[in-house]
Amino acid sequence: MSMIEELPVFPLHTVLFPGGELPLRIFEMRYRRLVDLCGKIQPFVVVRIREGREVGEPAFTYEVGTRTYFEQLISQRDGTLGALALAEQRVRLSDWRVDGDGLMFAKARLLSDETYAPVPEDLAALAKVLEEQGHAVPDAGMLAWRLADGLPLDANTRQALLEESDGERRLEQVRVWLLRHPGWFTA
Repeated sequence: MSMIEELPVFPLHTVLFPGGELPLRIFEMRYRRLVDLCGKIQPFVVVRIREGREVGEPAFTYEVGTRTYFEQLISQRDGTLGALALAEQRVRLSDWRVDGDGLMFAKARLLSDETYAPVPEDLAALAKVLEEQGHAVPDAGMLAWRLADGLPLDANTRQALLEESDGERRLEQVRVWLLRHPGWFTA
């Protein structure tokens, strides 16, 4: 699927993998407008900032992010808005534009679904633990993202995992990290 649509962009200093959740605290007017535009129905894109800050002037971002929906929206006593965002699918961004209030938009092309790769037998126990915790782990690629969610990976590694379209290669990168850090996770 390579559908292209213009979507609002929420640049952050983090990487959100498909199937992952991200709690947000929204206080800037441009992102309040994003919430008004999208609600729980319309998608937006969470993308990592390459250069710049999360607050203030619009930042320069990477080209690959995730198409995301608000799952929960809760008004806070301090006037901010608490939100839980759920990432759906990877997208490639192009043709950015910035409105007068600083809210960014970009054309988002859905990146094609990967070829199915089963979870390797030696990692089946990890997949089972994640599924028991309520995470869907249908294949090797999703297992890589769910494992990466809980690992202290640097932002560049996380971005590389998001951009990797081959689920088996992505899982191998996570496996290499786990082997280099043997005390981190025991199944």
